[in-house]
Amino acid sequence: MRLLLCLLLLTPLCQAAPLRLTLQPSAQQWLFSYQFDLAGYPQQLSFSIDNSILNSHFRQFRALKPALLQQYLWRDLRAHVAQYPGARLQRLPGKDALHYKLLVADSHLLDKVDTELQQLISERTAFYLQQQYYYVQDLPWNARAIIPDHARIMQDSLQDLLPVATAWHGKLANVPTRQALLTLSAWIQQIPYQDLSDRQRSSGASFNPPLKLLQENRGDCDSKAVLLAALLRMLLPDVKLAMVYLPQHAVLAVQLQVTPEDMTVNIEGRDYLLVDATGPALLTPGQINPEYQIYTGSGQFGYQLL
Repeated sequence: MRLLLCLLLLTPLCQAAPLRLTLQPSAQQWLFSYQFDLAGYPQQLSFSIDNSILNSHFRQFRALKPALLQQYLWRDLRAHVAQYPGARLQRLPGKDALHYKLLVADSHLLDKVDTELQQLISERTAFYLQQQYYYVQDLPWNARAIIPDHARIMQDSLQDLLPVATAWHGKLANVPTRQALLTLSAWIQQIPYQDLSDRQRSSGASFNPPLKLLQENRGDCDSKAVLLAALLRMLLPDVKLAMVYLPQHAVLAVQLQVTPEDMTVNIEGRDYLLVDATGPALLTPGQINPEYQIYTGSGQFGYQLL
């Protein structure tokens, strides 16, 4: 194993034989058996996960439906306005957001109720998003996006992913941190890529929580980054992590010692190594696609600490 990992550092990870996954379901559990290559060396990985865990893993996570969110908000606003005799709401057409007109005869009361409604919208939106594992992320290119709450999903996946981390621990025990990161990211990069729709409009439609990603054997950029982050959190608990958001893309940032050749970002005064787990290109830690370097190099990215 040490020889293989040393060779990984010396050999460009640009091409590999297709990853092969065999799934063996039974009444109690699913057996996952992988065969894949790392720098031309054949590798195997196996672990079992109970059916009960697979069936319950983020069952409540769904693609967010803006129309349903607006329906909930409209119900809450009407209930609030009903407290004021003579006040009423008129709903206006609109698909991207909830639009309404507040009708109140008293101008002073109008300002008071309108302020309360704006506060209510903010509070109830955050509540409904939190219930569904979403949150609002401000992005530096003058955009706000409702996206999966990757930090919470990662944290709440740790127990379910314990068999996966245990299988990797047996292979990576006593391996230097950067080599372990390289091995894990190369495995995840070889899991088939699921295309990602517009990050600002998809509202989680293409996101797969970690066990669903493994069971379906596919994932997009942030799905794979969350899986990698969860395994790193269990195997390397002292390493700080962050999700980095770029236009139409997401990568993981790992706080490790960097070299001048590494691509990095500075988050809250600390340098983080960029790791793109997306695939199918086998990019080593410290490498990302050149089209995104203009954003990371100029600080034009969003982030969430994990």
